[in-house]
Amino acid sequence: MLTKIVKSASGTAGELMENRAFDKMVNTYGEGVTRTLLERELVKAGETWETFQTYRRVKTKIQNDQISIARASNQAADLTRSALGDLMTDS
Repeated sequence: MLTKIVKSASGTAGELMENRAFDKMVNTYGEGVTRTLLERELVKAGETWETFQTYRRVKTKIQNDQISIARASNQAADLTRSALGDLMTDS
């Protein structure tokens, strides 16, 4: 019940809770047992151990600002403004 409340109240809090639970499982049971225990959950969601590991790797890179969609979007806007400015001055 508490898990559903936390997840619905805040996606970020729910994600944090799930990732901490995963880390605790790996520390307690090891990666192999954790993988076996999570297999049913992953399959029900149409995922695999590999896609789950990819999600965790990308999530960490976003949190560490190695990947930034906002930064890329701002760069695109800057390039667009620059190109439009060049067109205006060339006219």
